[in-house]
Amino acid sequence: MKTVLAIFRRDLWRILRNPVALVVTIGVAVLPSLYAWFNIMALWDPYSNAKNLPVAVVSMDRGAQSAETGRINAGRSVIQELRGNKSLGWKFMDDDQRAIDEVHSGQCYAAIIIPERFSADLVGIVEGTGNRPALKYYVNEKKNAIAPKVTDTGASTIDQEINTVFVSAVSDALAGKVLQTAGDAQGAAEQSRSQVVGDLGDIIGQLDRTDGQLERIGSTMGQARQTVAGSRNDIKNLQSQISATQATLSKAQDHMTRTRDDSLRFSSALNQALADGSVRLSSAVTDVNTVAGGITADLNATQDKVDRVNSGLGQLVDANGKAVDRLQSGLDQSGLHPGDPAYESIQRQIDNLKKTNQQQKASLDAFKKNSSTALDSGKRAASDLSSAMTDTGDSGIKALTAASQSLTGTTMPNLLTGLDNLNASNGSLQGALSSLATTAAQTDALLDQLDSTIGQAQSTLSTTRTSLASVRSDLEGVRTDVAALGSSAAWNRMSQTLGLSPDSFGKAMASPVELASHTVYPVSNYGSSVAPFYTNLALWVGGFILIAIYKLEVDKEGIRRCTATQAYLGRWLLLVFVGFFQALIATVGDLMLGIQCQQPALFVLAGVFASFVYINIIYALAASFRHIGKALAVVLVILQIPGSSGMYPIEMMPDFFRNLNPWLPFTYGINAMRETIGGMYGNHYWQDMLHVFWYLPVALLIGLVVRRYLLNLNALFDRRLGATDLMLTEQNHSADRRLSLGSLARSILGEGDYRAVIRRRAHRFLALYPTLIRAGLVLVLLPVLFLILLFSTEAKIVMLIACIASIVLIDAYLIIVEYICDSYVQQLGLAERPGMDFHTLIRPRRQGPSAMTRLTTAVRESVMNHDEEDAHEDGDR
Repeated sequence: MKTVLAIFRRDLWRILRNPVALVVTIGVAVLPSLYAWFNIMALWDPYSNAKNLPVAVVSMDRGAQSAETGRINAGRSVIQELRGNKSLGWKFMDDDQRAIDEVHSGQCYAAIIIPERFSADLVGIVEGTGNRPALKYYVNEKKNAIAPKVTDTGASTIDQEINTVFVSAVSDALAGKVLQTAGDAQGAAEQSRSQVVGDLGDIIGQLDRTDGQLERIGSTMGQARQTVAGSRNDIKNLQSQISATQATLSKAQDHMTRTRDDSLRFSSALNQALADGSVRLSSAVTDVNTVAGGITADLNATQDKVDRVNSGLGQLVDANGKAVDRLQSGLDQSGLHPGDPAYESIQRQIDNLKKTNQQQKASLDAFKKNSSTALDSGKRAASDLSSAMTDTGDSGIKALTAASQSLTGTTMPNLLTGLDNLNASNGSLQGALSSLATTAAQTDALLDQLDSTIGQAQSTLSTTRTSLASVRSDLEGVRTDVAALGSSAAWNRMSQTLGLSPDSFGKAMASPVELASHTVYPVSNYGSSVAPFYTNLALWVGGFILIAIYKLEVDKEGIRRCTATQAYLGRWLLLVFVGFFQALIATVGDLMLGIQCQQPALFVLAGVFASFVYINIIYALAASFRHIGKALAVVLVILQIPGSSGMYPIEMMPDFFRNLNPWLPFTYGINAMRETIGGMYGNHYWQDMLHVFWYLPVALLIGLVVRRYLLNLNALFDRRLGATDLMLTEQNHSADRRLSLGSLARSILGEGDYRAVIRRRAHRFLALYPTLIRAGLVLVLLPVLFLILLFSTEAKIVMLIACIASIVLIDAYLIIVEYICDSYVQQLGLAERPGMDFHTLIRPRRQGPSAMTRLTTAVRESVMNHDEEDAHEDGDR
């Protein structure tokens, strides 16, 4: 905290001891207030000067004559009324073309022309002829945005005035007609009096005849009630018979339903049994065919084996025969002669061998024949079995299928159809009985209502006869009173009752309703109404001026050790200090201008607190994101002007701004000031102040936490912009210390593999670096596309936000690419300058560039040297 206060004291002392800086600071404190004051004074009461707004009025009306309204000229009446009206700058003309020309040229904002037949068309409304009258209204909407709305009010005033004049004239004529009719009635009343007396006598005689007729009707109604009672007894007997019949039919229907269900179950079971038989028979056929096929296959395999055995034995017998032949030949060539005992002995053995071999050959032929016969017989037996089983199975399956089809196709459908027809007939009969029962019940209810109605009629007849007797008595009294009525005195009272004044009646009809206005939270002038909006806007602009005038980064002069957080808070104190005077000057100045304010202290408090929060937001964005943050602060104020309900009700804004309204700080800052101006309601003021407060933690989180991770990125950003010598940048004094200790250790130890990996990665990225930059520049077409769509689609707000977001994302992409490039360059520098050379680079110097700057320069030189060496090697090759 001491370091933070030391930074603040140093900065404040720098301003106080420099007259120019002091004047600029005073200007920064006062300048935002001028923005608010001039707008408030300009809009103090603009509608009071509406009399300076020229509006041409031309009456071409010729007037009209009518028996109902008399002579009427609505155009002349309107002109006379407007001459005393100062709400607009009326310019009365006789030439309608001149009025139209002045509207086109901009000399008049609007022109109202009353056509020639205007009064005639008005009279036609009363008489039921003619067209509906119409005024001609010309307005120049190009000249000004607000003026047409004011002139529209003037046109409505003329229209209302004409309607008032017309209704008043028609009402005057109507009142005159009523009075004339009343006078005629008074003259005819005396003549009617004697006739009334005679008519009353006739009515009394007619009442006597009506009473006799009512008596006869009462007797007839008594007989009718007896007839109704007998009919109700017959209906009850019919209902009991219907109930018994319905019960019988219901039982029969239950039996038929059970019979139908049993038939379906029997049919289903039998059909299932037939199907199962077919399946089992088919399965048996398949099994037999499978077994027969297996036997045939086994026999074929046995045949193959027997053939191989016969072939082997045949070859053996043939070999034996050849061996015996060779023995015989050897004996013949041995030199022994027949008759010689040795020759004869050998010859006998050879003969025995030949005989034995012939016997074996005969046995082998017999075995071969017998085995073939036996195997062929087995094959034929298996084939015959399979054929017989297949034929039998097919016949059985066909028989079962035919039985199933007959059951399901003929027998059961006929049975079910008969049962369904019988059941349908039973249902029809039950329906008819139910309908008859309902009809009987309705008839009974009707008879009951008829009996009740007849009873009520009898009671009514009795009451009517009593009333007729009373009326007859009253009529006799009236006849006596009418005969004795004093005509002159009675009609004087009638004249007083009908004594209408045509003028007063016309005025009452022209304006029958009077509007009683009750203003809730009245505000004396328009300037007071817009003061909260322009004051909040001035405070935001003041915060933006602060970050534009003062540097955001803190230098180290006079400060030994200073962290990034301490530097941020030290400069924050200065900005908040100046912002306090900005808010104080703006709010107190508003009060001195004379705006309405019921709670001045709370008004000043709202301004000071809003300024405090706004400066935190703007400073956090600008310090953390540099120029992008400043752009975001501008975007925020752009969105808050239409989205905070400062000038127009938020309900009149598009959906985008209505959804955005609760998230904007202006919304609550303006509402808090409005509470102090128009009047407090509950705790709305403190709720709005609390809403403004919630933006403060977010701003501090960005400034104190997020900013620390962006220091090196911001330093790179500033170096890149500073290289242009065109844009204002900050010198970041906290970024040079953020070196990687692991990289330093590996570089100092001189690990060859580490240097090789770093060099390879750096060269690979630096080779891609131009392509990445070009890709970022190509992406610039994206916001251009959104900007084109902004003017060619309905979703203008969405395209605008997309355009701004794409610009921010493209900037972030380019900055990240530059940051990665710079990081590789630094790592490559550590790898290329190990040992004492590296210590030379990082050794502090009292003057000259910083260690990081020297290191970066050395790395770039090293990269260039390597590139030159590679080029020489390529040339040598």
